[in-house]
Amino acid sequence: MRTSWKRYLAAFAALAVIFAAPAGAFAARDNSQKPFSVDADEVEYDMETGDGKTVGVTTIKHDGRTTTAQEGGTFNSNDKSGHLYGGIKSNKGDEHMTSDELVMYNEDFISAVGNAVITKGDKTLYAPRVDYHDDTKFAETLGGQARLTATDGSWLIGSKITYDMNTEIADATGHVQLASPPQNLTGFGDRAIFNNKEGGYVELIGNASATQDGNTVTGKKLRITNTKKTRAQGNVNIVFQPEDGSGGRLASVPFGQGARNIARGNGRLNPEITVVDKAAGVVQEA
Repeated sequence: MRTSWKRYLAAFAALAVIFAAPAGAFAARDNSQKPFSVDADEVEYDMETGDGKTVGVTTIKHDGRTTTAQEGGTFNSNDKSGHLYGGIKSNKGDEHMTSDELVMYNEDFISAVGNAVITKGDKTLYAPRVDYHDDTKFAETLGGQARLTATDGSWLIGSKITYDMNTEIADATGHVQLASPPQNLTGFGDRAIFNNKEGGYVELIGNASATQDGNTVTGKKLRITNTKKTRAQGNVNIVFQPEDGSGGRLASVPFGQGARNIARGNGRLNPEITVVDKAAGVVQEA
């Protein structure tokens, strides 16, 4: 049996579906007792299968999330799947999502497709597509370059980014670049694990390079904490920028010995400059 609504929807208590009076709107209640409602210019709904199709501006509400599409779409009220089109806006608490399309696989897993932007708290994730698990607050980008930004001016760019919104830890791969103005830090590498919360860190892995306060460290793996301590491993080079701007380089020296040479003024740096505190504060032996 298939029914179309433009003015009013009937009530079918035996099917446990409750229809509201406004034109093109209905609400269903699933077994988990989470209300599911659809409001649109026109709704076509199959009561046996739960399949529905909407025309025009469509709003779906479920489990605290409100999603609006400008060009209608399809849905299933039983498994909460669907596909919405045009000017998507989806909000739940401090989570805000926009995209060209939205694919709903079930009540906990959705994909924002086309110019996807997801904001939660002070972080915003941009990508051609973002797969988002609402139950675990885990996002994964697909389809090209992705960018994660924070309101303090920090940013992370990579070919792919996964972001755990609970821990606020991002993992980026593929031509990764990052910057953290609060730490006066920039860096790049093949991969980066980024956590800019208080007490957090940045870890660069593979062809890694980080510049902080004018001092540059390169290696296979770098870990820089928010307290400006750096741990480096693998073919480590250090370029230290003295206060007078003359610069210097310590290359091809075992890292531990190199740090000690800097502290004693035996490297290629100006021995007149006191660097003990800076060497200890900027670089720690792995």
